[in-house]
Amino acid sequence: MLMKSWKFCLVVLAGSIGYLGTAEAQAKPPYVLTKTIALGGATKWDYLYFDAPSQRLFISHGDQVQVLNGKTGALIGTLTGLPGSHGIAVDPQTGIIYADSAKNQTVTLFDAKSFKPIKSLPVAEDADGMVYDPASHQIFVVGGDGNAITPVNTKTQKQLPDIALGGTPEFLAADGKGSLYVNINDKNTIVRIDTATNAITATWPTAPCVSPTGLAIDKVHRLLFSSCHSGVMLVMNADTGQVVGTLPIGTGTDAAAYDAVRKRVFSSNADGTLNIITGSAPQNFTDISMATAEGARTLAVDPRTGRIYLVTATVVSKTPPATPGGRPHYEFAPGSVRLLIFDPVK
Repeated sequence: MLMKSWKFCLVVLAGSIGYLGTAEAQAKPPYVLTKTIALGGATKWDYLYFDAPSQRLFISHGDQVQVLNGKTGALIGTLTGLPGSHGIAVDPQTGIIYADSAKNQTVTLFDAKSFKPIKSLPVAEDADGMVYDPASHQIFVVGGDGNAITPVNTKTQKQLPDIALGGTPEFLAADGKGSLYVNINDKNTIVRIDTATNAITATWPTAPCVSPTGLAIDKVHRLLFSSCHSGVMLVMNADTGQVVGTLPIGTGTDAAAYDAVRKRVFSSNADGTLNIITGSAPQNFTDISMATAEGARTLAVDPRTGRIYLVTATVVSKTPPATPGGRPHYEFAPGSVRLLIFDPVK
């Protein structure tokens, strides 16, 4: 890729010197829009989740979760009865699908073949993001208004006592070795939880990041990437909590993701941009901003192909945020929700 200009921020990481670079322009975007699929329905959506073993894409959409074929985009089925749908996770041992409902304050287990509900469990108030932790065989569901996180044991299919977080959680990430990380949006911190004991073991400030939202992890290089409403991607050492640098991102971010095969980090932003952070982590990073579509604030990545999925709708109006660093309020055209599929340029 041809980079026209650079800005570097010197940082110290694990005793060595590294650089975070910003590519302000490029000759050719690294991804191309290959398919647009109309989803219709309510103009409310949230997280996307790509399940690699089944090659299925799950889309939180109003009071349901749509299940699509990740390759073709064809609708396979729908998980219903989920008013205030947000998070989705899949138990890789059984294939059982977990999807939450903020209004019902529950997480519901669904059969992977019939998509029929198996049972529902109470979780923390305002159920939001969730993630599966392979080390403890638990699914963790954050509750925004509950200022807590609920562990669910996937073997017994029972919820465990809530873990108080002392602030409003956003997204979370597991390292697969027994540590769970959660963005605390209103406290500008990241907490680390030991999934063997479900106890908080560390609380780290995210300054200069304000309102950390999306969270992704590079498990090999032990780095956390937190996308922030203040317009930066924070890079943090996952073992020490040391902030090793920041990179600029678009506004209205609501999700971050990491492609471990191509070593790329993403921030999807409501302003219609996708930040793509590349490089030989942890020494060097370059930050590229690519146009997507206004409103496309959440994403999922297929780790095998590198395909990126985003959801948006046709914007009718936009109201500026009520507070600095907040998210603008969008009005969307009824029935205009659509899935955008971007593939890597070969």
